[in-house]
Amino acid sequence: MIDSLDYSLYETEPESRNINPNYKSLEKWVTAYLGPATAEFHNISDKKYAALRDENRNAIIPHLNKEFDGKLFYLSVKGCGAQEDMFFGGKLTADKLKAACRDPSYFHLLKNIKSNSGFIMGESWMGESPYGAQGYINGFDELNFSSIGNLDSINGAHLCPAIGLVQLPKNIEKVAKKFFWCRAYDNHFYQVIRLVPSNIRLYFESTQVIANPKSIFSLFEINSVEKAESFELNFIKSGIALLTLYARSAKIEGKQISGIIYKDVWFDKDCVVAPDGIIHFADIEGFIWKNSSQEEYDKTIKEEWQKLVFEFLYALIKIDSYRHTLNERNLEWKIQREELALLIHHALNKDIFTYAENRNNNLLIIIEGDSLPSVEIPLIEMVN
Repeated sequence: MIDSLDYSLYETEPESRNINPNYKSLEKWVTAYLGPATAEFHNISDKKYAALRDENRNAIIPHLNKEFDGKLFYLSVKGCGAQEDMFFGGKLTADKLKAACRDPSYFHLLKNIKSNSGFIMGESWMGESPYGAQGYINGFDELNFSSIGNLDSINGAHLCPAIGLVQLPKNIEKVAKKFFWCRAYDNHFYQVIRLVPSNIRLYFESTQVIANPKSIFSLFEINSVEKAESFELNFIKSGIALLTLYARSAKIEGKQISGIIYKDVWFDKDCVVAPDGIIHFADIEGFIWKNSSQEEYDKTIKEEWQKLVFEFLYALIKIDSYRHTLNERNLEWKIQREELALLIHHALNKDIFTYAENRNNNLLIIIEGDSLPSVEIPLIEMVN
């Protein structure tokens, strides 16, 4: 985890809660958490938690953490209030909140707010969620996709699992629906309560990112070539697992194959990376089920791969290059890519869904699954 504890969340009783059956032991954490501005507006000051801001509408409570299979996860609240002005940019201010308020009877209550960050509002975001909170469909999608996994993964594709979903109290929702610029969200307001291994993203939405491996290696205390290689091996294996999520989640239903694909979510800002290098997909509201025929299966696998592989490779090459810097080796790219191909073979050595194979001077990733067609995709071409 990075950054100082620069934020506060305030616990309040939700209207309702839904628990992921895989995480019943953490049920006491599944409650509503409000950002400072929302809490101050409603005069809620009990049960305060020190937190880290995370993207626009989320926060992490580091001291609420749990170890699973030797990995430490932290409680993350998705939908505890917005930081930014949706239309005019910059941080929310008292004047900006007043301008977005459609009910003048609330103007005097805005004086209660000392911090303008973390305000839950009613503006409709893409018709899917209220600004600063989470929507009904997206929230239940996150919970349902998390429930089919084995703790934090679907057959090796790692997630930031939702341990629960809460509906915000009616009074919070009633007020929030009066704060919007153009269009109001017309369903109930929710929060996703999830687990994350860190707040480190690949490129965006984090003050330190994998694209700058020197700072990340320092943060994670990766100070030897051996540790760097272990990190990179985990990064490769977990990245390729996410690239092949459709195969790992696939179910054969008659003549159709049903599996999970990505919709409008990406590696660059929608994943976080654990200290051991394992990539976890965080914004699983972007998962959807897709049916393919046996004949279409190959095409679907390759389309999902092509959608995200550049962002994976870009980060991988940054990590690989910095590992060589730690080893005081300045390699030409033609040599580095040969060695990287060997490392990819090693990383996939024990994966049950994929393996690497060199054929006709190309490094191929072979994707297989029980009763599923085999799919071959080149990852590095013209390599020995």
